[in-house]
Amino acid sequence: MRCQRLAPAAVAVAGSVAVVIGIHQGLVHVAPGYEGSIVSGWGGPLGHEERLLARVSVVGLVGTVATARWRRLAVVPVAAGGIVLFYALRAVLAYARDPGLYTEVSTYAGEPVRFVLGAEPFLLVAGGVLLVAAGVLGWRAHANGTTDGDPSPTRSSAT
Repeated sequence: MRCQRLAPAAVAVAGSVAVVIGIHQGLVHVAPGYEGSIVSGWGGPLGHEERLLARVSVVGLVGTVATARWRRLAVVPVAAGGIVLFYALRAVLAYARDPGLYTEVSTYAGEPVRFVLGAEPFLLVAGGVLLVAAGVLGWRAHANGTTDGDPSPTRSSAT
């Protein structure tokens, strides 16, 4: 019984950790076998989008914990997971269009390189899915009656 109450929080913690680890990884890398490097902001401080994703995942985690008391707050981790999934999809599509993933492109020196996805989009997708799952588990925990909250008052038919 207790495990069912802790499961949404554990799933949300795993999702938030995946997002926080993911934002510190690279989105695009030069494929093995090719010489080259990608210079971006990932080597330094995080950008505003990465910081925003970390905060959104923490909001999803807090929403999942609050779901143990208030069922309607299950929309918070679902929305947070949706935001993380949208960001990952948008970022991958932006790089897939220009210059193209998994296709050879020439550098300024004329050497061919191939860009491949790094670990960031995969970890963000995993974190987003886990946050959505935490919201669903939190919602279903109330449907199964496994919460600590007081039972809802019943109305008497006598007037």
